Amino acid sequence: MTGPERDEFDRMIAQEIAGTVPSQGVVEEVNPWREPIGRIVWGLVLTGITLNFLYLDYLLPAVGVVLQYLGFRALRRNGVEFRLAWLLSIVRLIWVGAFLVLSVTPWLPIGDLDMALGLTGMLLQIVQLLALRAGLRQVCRTAGIEPKSDPLKAAACWEGLILVLAISPLAHSWLAAIPMLIAFVCIVRALFRLGETMGEAGYCFTAAPVHLNTEVVRWGYLGGCLLLMLALSACVNHPRLDDAPMEEHGESEMRQQLSDLGLPDEVLADLTDEDVRTLDGAFHVACCAEMLAFGPDAQSMILCDQTNAPERAPVEPEIPAGADTMIASTYYIELPDYRMGVLHRLAWVQGSAYWGDAFSAFEDSDYGYNLIGGRLVYEKRGQTYAAPIPDLSDSTVTTTNMFGTYTSNQISGLVSYPLGADNSRGYVLYVMYLDENRVFGATGINYYHAPQPFNLPYRTPRERTFGWNDHARLQHYTNFNTQLERSAAAA
Repeated sequence: MTGPERDEFDRMIAQEIAGTVPSQGVVEEVNPWREPIGRIVWGLVLTGITLNFLYLDYLLPAVGVVLQYLGFRALRRNGVEFRLAWLLSIVRLIWVGAFLVLSVTPWLPIGDLDMALGLTGMLLQIVQLLALRAGLRQVCRTAGIEPKSDPLKAAACWEGLILVLAISPLAHSWLAAIPMLIAFVCIVRALFRLGETMGEAGYCFTAAPVHLNTEVVRWGYLGGCLLLMLALSACVNHPRLDDAPMEEHGESEMRQQLSDLGLPDEVLADLTDEDVRTLDGAFHVACCAEMLAFGPDAQSMILCDQTNAPERAPVEPEIPAGADTMIASTYYIELPDYRMGVLHRLAWVQGSAYWGDAFSAFEDSDYGYNLIGGRLVYEKRGQTYAAPIPDLSDSTVTTTNMFGTYTSNQISGLVSYPLGADNSRGYVLYVMYLDENRVFGATGINYYHAPQPFNLPYRTPRERTFGWNDHARLQHYTNFNTQLERSAAAA
């Protein structure tokens, strides 16, 4: 048989079996609708569930939109309605992917814009469900069968009610949530039966060609989102320093005076001339130092306290093996006119800060303070570099706990050094205002250490320092006293 004869024979066989409807048993064994509709329904379930733990509120929607895309991809050659639903599934793939990636950055929309985007996403899903419903009903008409139920219409109505509830006073009410959850379970059960029901339509199914198999699409999408999230996390949590080689020091006479009062030379070496001039007239220096070791076994150790226990000799710290560890020191520098200079110094002795560490400093002087400045210092290839602290700010913060609501001013900023930096350290300097009645008090600094760049969802530097149950956050809290208080204690 020649080639043309064989082609003609194949054509004749195809014409003979074109109108043949397979038996019910064959249809049940080979039902091309079951798998794509099953994926679409599972996608609907996963995108409709909200579980705010173990990152499931990010993972489940991502898996859900991939499953819906795969389901609609298989159906897209069976009618214009399926093709529309498939195109919308691509939009939702991009939508959820963008949400995941932006969640690790400070650029995720918030407020009214976030709500508008969420409502738009729900409308897209309603249109997608209605397109699927129209496509399946057209298939049933072609096959000459009558659907026994209409779960897709119920699903679209359910989505519409959710949309209305989202903008109503019942948005957070269990009175609305419980019946909606029960209805969701019933609708999903009916949708899963839909794939089996469509087997009655026979094999009137046009398979769509694919260039990438299911596993490649699924893991390629999820893996691509994860890689983008990690890359953006590393970028936004590793701020670029405006660093420059350390300048030559001036104000040698003032530096010597501060050294004679007990301010260590290595601390003075990091201060700018402007900082030193701010401390002109100092007549007393006291130091409080503490070791802070971060990690699952976070710990701290007081090394010296020259305000509460000036007679006690400094303790030499024992650095925990493998733990990122810093020495947090607070120097109280008493100045004329009831002023107190406060120098918070943070020096890494093991490990360093590379991924957007953050701090917030606070004081209780009652009369306010003046932020002088702060900077980060490090060494690399034998050269000492210095840079202003990124995002250093002084603002009012309101906090609420079991004791009530408090409003206070706090100084906050980011700490991050270039990879490969040695002898990493930094400081922030401010001057408190006191009077003859305010002779003692306290200051503190909350420090958040990020051992890796991944931060989901993104939190601002100040927010990172508020996690009381976070082992990555430690506090250095110290007391100060003035000449009047020391004199009264001595008497």
